[in-house]
Amino acid sequence: MRRRTPAAPRSLGVAYVLCVLLGLLGAHRFYLGHPGPGVAYAVLTVVGLTSASWGIGFLFGALVLLLVLIDLFRIPGYVRAANGQYWTD
Repeated sequence: MRRRTPAAPRSLGVAYVLCVLLGLLGAHRFYLGHPGPGVAYAVLTVVGLTSASWGIGFLFGALVLLLVLIDLFRIPGYVRAANGQYWTD
């Protein structure tokens, strides 16, 4: 039988710093245990940067920026959820 061990606690301050400094790459989402959205943020940012010369990159950049701004308000809930989760050895 597997023993359940509490996950390492996540810090609200670290989550905010990651969101502000590396939010366009989804670093705060990886830190809080949401790798799917983190990958999506990174991919959208890279696609936006590479397609900037075509003029469509602005749309990708605006979308990611909007998602990061929304996350700034949702981070406290994400941290509470991350601190309540458990992982299995």
